[in-house]
Amino acid sequence: MPNYSIFNRSNGPLYTQQVNTFSAPGIDSSPEGGAAMSGILFSANFSSSITAAQDAILQVSNPANSGKTMYVSRIAGSSSISGTTVNVLKNATVAGSAVTPVNLNFGSTTASVMTVQSLAGTMGGTPVTILTLILAAGSFVLELGGRIVVPPGNSITVSVGVGAATASANINWWEY
Repeated sequence: MPNYSIFNRSNGPLYTQQVNTFSAPGIDSSPEGGAAMSGILFSANFSSSITAAQDAILQVSNPANSGKTMYVSRIAGSSSISGTTVNVLKNATVAGSAVTPVNLNFGSTTASVMTVQSLAGTMGGTPVTILTLILAAGSFVLELGGRIVVPPGNSITVSVGVGAATASANINWWEY
């Protein structure tokens, strides 16, 4: 008796047909990548020379009636001295200068509804501390991927300071 293959013959008992073949490479993107492609990923930054009694402060506020929610993508910055303290705060009071957010999709005309301000000085109010870091001289990057959510009527503030230094702060976010 011949030994015929029983697999993948249309008249055999174990016939299979591929119906979902892989013909193109998959494309995977982070939430930030999708936000950038949609024109809703923004950035704001600030740098300054500060004295021992000052911080470089950058705040992004979500106005109470904005209708949008802010998702923090990344916080970054730097300091020229060791022992710098970085604080990420919720709802601090900052009286600074306006900063215009930049849309990270250079082909998009969408403007951010968030208000941004910067200050070389001190902040007030009774903010809630989310995170504190003590750094060596150099830069830092906190990849958050949307894990900090800022609803309307709230703000997020980054302060870099404690010591005469040149310091910078940057916040990236998407909003919808």
